[in-house]
Amino acid sequence: MKLVSMYQSVFDSSAFTRRTVSKQYYRLISQFLDRAEFSFMNYGYACLGARLHTVALDACDEPHRLPIHLYHHLASTVNLAGKDVLEVSCGRGGGAAFVKRYHRPLTLLGVDRTAQAIAYCRRRHRIPGLSFLQCDAEDILFGDECFDAVINVEASHLYGNMAAFLSEVKRVLRPGGHLLLADKRTLDQMPLFRQQVASSGLRLVAEQDISANVLRSIQIQRTDRERTLRAMLPPLLSWLAISVFGAGGSHLADGLEQGHTVYFSLHLSKD
Repeated sequence: MKLVSMYQSVFDSSAFTRRTVSKQYYRLISQFLDRAEFSFMNYGYACLGARLHTVALDACDEPHRLPIHLYHHLASTVNLAGKDVLEVSCGRGGGAAFVKRYHRPLTLLGVDRTAQAIAYCRRRHRIPGLSFLQCDAEDILFGDECFDAVINVEASHLYGNMAAFLSEVKRVLRPGGHLLLADKRTLDQMPLFRQQVASSGLRLVAEQDISANVLRSIQIQRTDRERTLRAMLPPLLSWLAISVFGAGGSHLADGLEQGHTVYFSLHLSKD
């Protein structure tokens, strides 16, 4: 755990470091993830109490229920049917594919800054109306007012300039459009994050603390996720990946359990 803590300290030292380290780390592990057809990287969302499931899934999607639940939690916030949707930092594309198939937007474009991710997405997710493009979250390569909704899952904490990302989202959204965001921050990072949101020109419609749901998802997936990562990756990379991808006992799981980290979902609107 000492090595993981050192990695986290370096990772959190500055926005530039977060951006650089995360990009190089992802490039390094992509070759291994590709071999395993690893389409989801988020921590997942577990329903609590009596409601264990919120969406009926096809058999092929059932193994990914918890990561899918996180996307469903966001996408259910607004009616996306017949809309033009952009996912920024789409990663492995599993979430974009789910939203396109189940929530039925007219088009869904997934963008990611990493060429390896986009190549994988194009190969793995061939669905009419779903496309992928290499693009940076802080410089979205589209004209003004192109999309009805923007989805962003577990990525904004990696950005070098959060204000630039929010400005770009506002620019590409049509009037009445929505930003649906899920991510994490430590308690001491939350004041700056709230200030960035308040200054974005987007209206806060809803905010929800889903830390308990995400922590429960991490706990449920712990054994399978650790086994998968250890089988896919060399020892040092698997050790770091178990922390990065939120296995039980990871930096994130500890933070959520002890209350030092908050995982939240946001619904922002462009009036």
